[in-house]
Amino acid sequence: MEEKKNTGVKSGFARGVLLALGTAVLWGGTSPISKYIGSHGVSMVSVMCYRALVVVLLVGAWLRYTRGRDWYRISRPLLNTYMLLGLLTVVINACGFMISCVYLTVPQALMLHYTFPLATMAGSLFITGEPPLLKEIAAGVAVLAGLYIGFTGEGGGLVSVSVPGLLWGVASVAALAAQTLISRRMLRDGKSDPVLQLFFIHLFGGIILAAAKTIFSGWEDLKAVDGLIFVLMQYAAIASGLGAFWLMFSALKYIGAPLVSLICTLELVFALIITALVLRQPPTLFELAGCAIITAAVAFAASGKKTPEARDGKAD
Repeated sequence: MEEKKNTGVKSGFARGVLLALGTAVLWGGTSPISKYIGSHGVSMVSVMCYRALVVVLLVGAWLRYTRGRDWYRISRPLLNTYMLLGLLTVVINACGFMISCVYLTVPQALMLHYTFPLATMAGSLFITGEPPLLKEIAAGVAVLAGLYIGFTGEGGGLVSVSVPGLLWGVASVAALAAQTLISRRMLRDGKSDPVLQLFFIHLFGGIILAAAKTIFSGWEDLKAVDGLIFVLMQYAAIASGLGAFWLMFSALKYIGAPLVSLICTLELVFALIITALVLRQPPTLFELAGCAIITAAVAFAASGKKTPEARDGKAD
């Protein structure tokens, strides 16, 4: 019986790691694609509004088909939490990161963005009651070392930094850490459902973004949308939004927020590959070295035996 229980825990842990890795793969294309779209005059807020609309329509239709007419009936406290997560996830985190990619270089944006594992670890004890493991803290520091070596190794990497890009990036990091921790606590305790969470956070976040854009800037930027940009917007909606966040929320059911955040730093590896292909900017030796350090740090954090069931995943 004990062996079966342990096997289930290990299975849940492996599932969580793979789900988080899927998020990193899909997020890998976000920064170079955002850079390309923004450079052609399309606002990242418009992209996020479109993403929210696509996710709401697709997930809403799926929920109606699979769960009947009353799937949207949830408690008031849960509804309020989803509203908060919509603000954190869609408005501040995702939108802030995409805007930072316009003002900053792709490496700068990613280096700032992936300080979020340490921010997540700092709040993990207080929000989820799960203190990070020493190996996770060490991996988080190693990730920062890899970022520094990879993206400042040739000098000047952090000398010329856009202040608006920096502010948007910091806001995105804070929101991403907060929404990861809140989601982990809810999903671990069975108080939320990944698909419902995906629907409601994009519903509320999309409404906030669309209202703000209508009032403050309008929609003139949509004139710059051509065929290629429209195709790239589908990646932002379906891959970066629908697919990546569903995988991330599902991963948080099985493994802790610190480890999920560390695995997501592998986005850097995939982002550099896609940047080389889309923007024709091949990675430097320093960037390759930094990615090697980050990959090794994440592998170290995810390796070894995990014992507390509540900490490591649910048995199947």
